[in-house]
Amino acid sequence: MQLQSFARVLLCGSALIAMPVSAAAEQATQLDLITVTVMKIKQVLSDVAAGISVGTQKEKDLYGQKTVQQVMAPMPGVSASQNADDPATAINIRGLQDFGRVAVTIDGARQNYQRTGHNSNGMFYFEPEQMQQVTVTRGPVANVYGSGAIGGVASFDTLDGLSFLRQGENAAASEKLSYSTNGNNLMSSTTGAVRLGDYGAVLGNFVLRNNGNYADGDGNLVGNSSAGNLLIGTAKDIKSGMGKVTLTPRDDTRLDLSYIVNNDKFLSAVGPSSTTTSARYDNDVTAQTLASKFAFAPKDNKLVDFNVGAYWTETDQAQTRLNGAYTGYHRSFKIDTLGTDIYNTSRFDTGSVKHALTFGADVFKDTVANVDPTLGGGNFYTPSGERVAGGAFVQDKIDVTRWLEFIVAGRYDAYSLDGGSVSTSGSHFSPKGTVVLKPFENSSLKGLNFYGTYAEGYRAPATTETLISGVHPSAPFTFLPNPNLRPEIGHTVEAGLTGKFDNVFRSDDRVTVRGAVYQNGVDNYIDLLNSDPLGNDPCGPPTFACYADDTSQYVNVANARLRGIEAEIGYDSPFLFGGLASSMIRGTNEETGDWLGSVPADKLVATLGFHFADQKGSIGARWFAVAAQDRVPVTATNAAKSYNLVNLFANYAVNDNLNVGLNVDNLFNETYKPYLDAYNQPGRTVMLTVTTRFGK
Repeated sequence: MQLQSFARVLLCGSALIAMPVSAAAEQATQLDLITVTVMKIKQVLSDVAAGISVGTQKEKDLYGQKTVQQVMAPMPGVSASQNADDPATAINIRGLQDFGRVAVTIDGARQNYQRTGHNSNGMFYFEPEQMQQVTVTRGPVANVYGSGAIGGVASFDTLDGLSFLRQGENAAASEKLSYSTNGNNLMSSTTGAVRLGDYGAVLGNFVLRNNGNYADGDGNLVGNSSAGNLLIGTAKDIKSGMGKVTLTPRDDTRLDLSYIVNNDKFLSAVGPSSTTTSARYDNDVTAQTLASKFAFAPKDNKLVDFNVGAYWTETDQAQTRLNGAYTGYHRSFKIDTLGTDIYNTSRFDTGSVKHALTFGADVFKDTVANVDPTLGGGNFYTPSGERVAGGAFVQDKIDVTRWLEFIVAGRYDAYSLDGGSVSTSGSHFSPKGTVVLKPFENSSLKGLNFYGTYAEGYRAPATTETLISGVHPSAPFTFLPNPNLRPEIGHTVEAGLTGKFDNVFRSDDRVTVRGAVYQNGVDNYIDLLNSDPLGNDPCGPPTFACYADDTSQYVNVANARLRGIEAEIGYDSPFLFGGLASSMIRGTNEETGDWLGSVPADKLVATLGFHFADQKGSIGARWFAVAAQDRVPVTATNAAKSYNLVNLFANYAVNDNLNVGLNVDNLFNETYKPYLDAYNQPGRTVMLTVTTRFGK
């Protein structure tokens, strides 16, 4: 589909992730209460002049989203991949992913785990049942979040006791049980919270999942079950627990302390091969996040809106070889990340001009420690080392008049990387500027705003990109290190609009609009280059032996260019809700003219639903139309076909303490594999969910 025709579809179409059950008046209130801190300033979602999407716990429950991949799927310009044999998730924003190009945080703690293999080079483990809200910011406009996020930021906030407890409750508990037919998947989520008088609350949650092997639309089992019972056991066991203390000793002071631990046990293979010769592993992953956030904003002092956070994360993946010459051997991949960030916003006026001036700084340290005594090369391809990255920024949000606003900012980044005999470092200053126009403040179109942005982002090379070395075990081609890698610098130009309109077709409805056109030019883009120094390729059938003399090395591409368009519009009323979300991305290597291999397919997501029984229930359908992705590098073999998914959802609150949900995913049992995924996705799946709650 050409850019011009796709643009017409977007402009004539729309987009939105429909809102969950509730009356429209209450819905509007909830929308107004959704605040985000994309630019380290609390703003109402509809006022943010940037490409941004928010997913909530209520939406997740209504649409039966069991994984982070499903939470991300309806968002324009955003996709996520998750292999059938590994519950880890990799997020792609506007065609960029891996090695920190998308910064993922949980309660402010960066998730920087990476393991080289036949999967994404940047993943994290998180239980969506513990999600209260996720804010996804597209592009480097959110570089105040820290170094590296030239693609964007996915910021997860977890449940807390003050939000879980209802008004008048001092203690409450809930139990959520679900069963999915495809794979006989069982899930239990237990949550409890206690109010600490007027001084806060404490919350605990425990999730248990037992996932069997699912079948695709053709009825073929996907995952390790296709190995002919080579392995003992076929289920994935996922356990996740979290505890969170929220203290509010004063109205203007808040302290959050959270600890999350995921323990995932599963079987995996090297690639989606079903042959018994593929390397197979028993996996035991423990992912921990310890985070603290302190906020102080006295109402009588507008110069102080102070926030500081500190965190530690660790992901430790232990693998045991289950077949071949190294059966019984153990290897492990571990990364520890320590980090902190601090910032303050001062609000003041200079004449008639209003300012929100923010100063801040952040730093994190990654320590990678991997061990592999076999020739599997785990410590060669994911080398150990240390990386420190940090920076400082200043930003001023300037309201000149009711219809004109400026956001000007600058960030200075620096990094150092050490591993083996290699030591590298670098620094860069990244400017950002946004102009917001509100030309209809005194008309019936009030709420329709336009913005234009230029923003830069800076990503330091990862330890793997710099230090990877060794010979591939099953095909003797060689990976070469590159200590001379230069950092990536992203230059994004974006123009967009946002809009929120109440009482459009009736006195209690709402229409929301958001759209953007952008281009992100990435200088020194880092990509894996394969070369054939002896000129023997191609050499007949594409066997491993054919590439025996080849080398692979991460190198700087002179320039990569990503451009795209995304739009969304949604509608909500006491009876009807729905919308459309659509996006298109193109990415090219400007040096060779070849396509970039990280760009997902064009997609359109349509939602239509109805409230009934005095807004106690909701029912509807969601349609995903995903185009074929054959714009892949000339050496790629993973082009993806187009597909259409239709999902049904229904939810009914029997009373205040009992809720029942029914979801049917992939209604027409289509066989499909999203681009960048290694396995076919599930065929038709029916899920029943029952949630009970007790409070006093």
